Order: sequence, then C-alpha cells, then structure tokens
Amino acid sequence: MKKLISMLLCSIFPLISFAQQSDSLTLGKSNREFFIKGDQKYKFSEYKKVFTNQEALGYMKKANTNSTVSQIFGAVGGGFIGFGLVKEITKNKTVYYNGVAVKEKQAGGWGLIGIGLGAIGIGIPFAISADKNLKKAIRTQNKAAGTEETKAASYRLDISGNSIGLTYTF
Repeated sequence: MKKLISMLLCSIFPLISFAQQSDSLTLGKSNREFFIKGDQKYKFSEYKKVFTNQEALGYMKKANTNSTVSQIFGAVGGGFIGFGLVKEITKNKTVYYNGVAVKEKQAGGWGLIGIGLGAIGIGIPFAISADKNLKKAIRTQNKAAGTEETKAASYRLDISGNSIGLTYTF
C-alpha cells in the first residue's frame, strides 16, 4: 500500500512542476509589483519596457497623465480642506489691546473647505479615467501579444524518443 501511494505521489509531481506559464500582462498589488508579465515584475515607472504595442502605450500615457492631474487636484483639495478646518476650529481668538482682553472673530474656513471639496471633485473624474485607460492598455497589450485569456482549449499528443505525453493548453 505504501508503494502505491508513493508511486502516485511521484507520478503527480511532474504534472504539477510542468504547468503552463501565462505570459499575459496583469496588474500587481503594490507599486513595486505594479505590472506582472509571466514571472517578471515591473514598477509603474517601467511601463515603457512592458508595453510594446503603440496603441497600448498611448493608452498608458493617457492613464499616466490623468493620474498625475488627479493627484494634483487631490493634494490641493486636501490642503484647502485641512487649512479651512484649522481656521474654523481656531476662529475665536482672544487679543489684548492695552491690557484689555478683546475676543476677535476671524472669518471662518467654510469657504476654503468648499474650495477643497470642489478641487477633489474635479480630481475624481481624472482618477476614474486613468483607471479605465490603464485597463484598456493592458487589454490591448494582451490582445496584441496573443495572450488573451479567452483562447480556446486544445489537446495535443506529444511523442518523443522514448515517451508519450498529452498536452492540454488552456
């Protein structure tokens, strides 16, 4: 019985070790592994090495530009919101004139908060457009490379010198 189990395990091991590797381009989960192509991992800044198709490279450049614009609007909007909140919290200030305490009211920061929300609202469509162009670039690159995931499955019988094998491509 032990020989049968060890023989089955030894026969299954080559099936696992010679699995098919996909060369399609996918998105990673971090900035260090932003693009994953086969076993190779690329950063976002290395997109010119990843995209060989000119149409996909155009989509990627649009995504990069839209992402930069959205980050600028988001940072400016966040700055205005933060400054407006600080002004709103500290608007009542006690000032001393000739030894007399006078409460001085400053203008509130609600206008700055509104400007900040408006800037963030302008940046959101750019971020959505960047994401759509990034996905279009990956889809276009995968179609051009012929590694689209909707390829048909096929079987092939491989006969070599002293072995016979069945290959299933999916």
